[in-house]
This record gives sequence, structure tokens and C-alpha cells, in this order.
Amino acid sequence: MADSIKTLIKKRSSMKSKITVFNNYLNLISSNADISQLQRLDLEERFNRFEAMYSDFDALQTDIEVLSDDAEAESALADREEFERQFFRVVALARSLLATSRDGAGSVAGSEDANSGALRKQNFVRLPKISLPCYDGCYQSWLEYRDTYISLIHNNACIDDINKFHYLRASLKGSAASIIQNIDFKAEHYKIAWDLLCERYNNNRVLVNNHIQALFDVEQISRESSVSLRGLVDVINKNIRALTTLNQPTNHWDTLIIFIMAKKLDVTTSRNWEEHKNSLATDPILSQFCTFLNKRADLLESVESNFINCSTSIVALNNQTNNNKSIITHNKKSIAYNKQSVIKCPLCVSSTLIIFL
Repeated sequence: MADSIKTLIKKRSSMKSKITVFNNYLNLISSNADISQLQRLDLEERFNRFEAMYSDFDALQTDIEVLSDDAEAESALADREEFERQFFRVVALARSLLATSRDGAGSVAGSEDANSGALRKQNFVRLPKISLPCYDGCYQSWLEYRDTYISLIHNNACIDDINKFHYLRASLKGSAASIIQNIDFKAEHYKIAWDLLCERYNNNRVLVNNHIQALFDVEQISRESSVSLRGLVDVINKNIRALTTLNQPTNHWDTLIIFIMAKKLDVTTSRNWEEHKNSLATDPILSQFCTFLNKRADLLESVESNFINCSTSIVALNNQTNNNKSIITHNKKSIAYNKQSVIKCPLCVSSTLIIFL
């Protein structure tokens, strides 16, 4: 039972972190004077997913409260109150931003009509260009491309089909572009092109196989390196998240994934992981393995940075030392030359001897 509660508490901590991430996003976009149409659509999509998280939290927290004993019940209640306080504060902020963006758009339009467009230039804000992701037919990139394109373009009611078709063609290259290259560029053909693309790449079985294969194909790390360890963590997180999105039971794969990835570690890191694993009271989970690798990468990054700084200092010192030696040698020669004395030979007055002192 204790292990079950620990697992549930870790899942709840993950939900708390999502509140922090969404709150940071809201603070970022609220710093802008005006919210663009794309930003509003992006906010709506994020908000819908965030708002749906509460039902998951309620079920999870209820399980924690049921499994907790009397001594832990009060603490569990306090955790629920704190979560709900933060959650509904962020929800209120998101709703306020959405309402402001809609009302602001209407008031500007009304003012322009009343003043014959006098406020058009005054209220114009040049926003940074938003570049669409480019998709080349790689299955591992499909989910990210699909979700981003749907959020920015496909579900945007302000963009007509002919322009959506233009954005679609511009965002594809390689084998993905060849799928729709023979379709006539007409508004009524946009849905046909999008459906063909989804039919080709939105294949759960193939996507699952590719993401699992990516985990098996991780290259062996030959020597400990912060870059290599961070790359390994990124591969794990990226593919596990994708497999979770594809409804795979990844929460039961921790032991298998850890075993596979531990075999990819260099000798030193592998030994350190075994020592760390033996210090744990229970079998490690995937998040603990990734945390260990990140901390190890932080340590190595610090050591590598100090080594580079030290090497740079040594090179500079050597250069300075070599320069000083040249100066000293040159000065010695000058001194030796200055100490030369020219005297006359007592046997031959016309001859001279040069004595180096």
C-alpha cells in the first residue's frame, strides 16, 4: 500500500508542475500589450487541455485520501486545498486573458468604424513572425508536426482553405511533399490533401514501432560526457511521451526501459548507477533514472567547464612564459655583447683579441 501511495503522490507532483508551466506561459503572453489571433488560438488550445486536468487530479487525490491513514488524512486534505487554490487562480487568469483578447478585438473594430479607420495605424503592432514546423516524412516527428499544424492552421477559422493549402504545401518537404504534389492547388482540394497526409503518417501501429525502435537504436556511450547523457535523457523523454500519446501503457515499462538504457551507458556512469540503484529502498522508476543522469550530466558539465578554463589559462601562461624566455635570451645576448672588451695583443700590436666577459 505504501508503494501505491508513493506512486500516486509522484503523479500528483507531475500535475502540480503542469500548473507552474501553464502559469509561466500566461505570464509571458500577458506581458504583451495585444494578443494576436494565433496567440489567442494557442491559448485556447492549451487552456482546454489544462482545464481537463482537474478531473484527473480529483480522481488521483481521492485515491490518495482513501489509502491514507488517519494521521496522513489531514495532510492530504491540505494538499488538495493548495492544489485547488493554485489551479483555479490560473484558470481565472487564463479566462481573463481570453475575454480581454476577444473584447479588445471588438472594441478596436468598432472604433475604426466610428473614426473611418483613424485608429488602424495607431493600434497596429508588428508581431514577430511565427514559422511553421517543417515535416519531411520522419515518423518520429509526425506527432509534433501534426499537433502544431492543427493548432496554428488547420483549426484556425480565420484562414480560408486556399491559404491553408498554401501553408500545408510550404511546410512539407521530401517524401511528405511528394504525397500531395500532384493535387491541384484549389480550395476544395485542401481537405483531400490533408486527409492523404494523415492517412499516410497517422498510422498508430507504424508510429509505435518507430518510437520503440528509436529507444533500441540509441548509440552506445563510449566515455562519460554531459552532452551524451543529456542526449540519452532527451531520447527517452521524447519517445516515451510520444508512446503515451499513442495510448501505450508506458507507465508499466520503467524496469524494461531502465534496463535497456543502462546498457548504453559508459563504464564509469554504469558503475555509478549501480551504486546509486543499490542505495534505493525499492526498485528504481524511470523518473529516478533520468534524474540520476541529469545530475550526473550537471556534474560533468561543471568539471568539463573548469577543465576548459584551466586549459585556456595554461596555454596563455605557456605563451607568456615562452615570450619571457625570448626576452631573457635576447637581453642576455645584449648584456654579453656589451661586456665584450677589445684589447691589443702584446706581441703583435696590429692584432686584436676579443675577450668575452
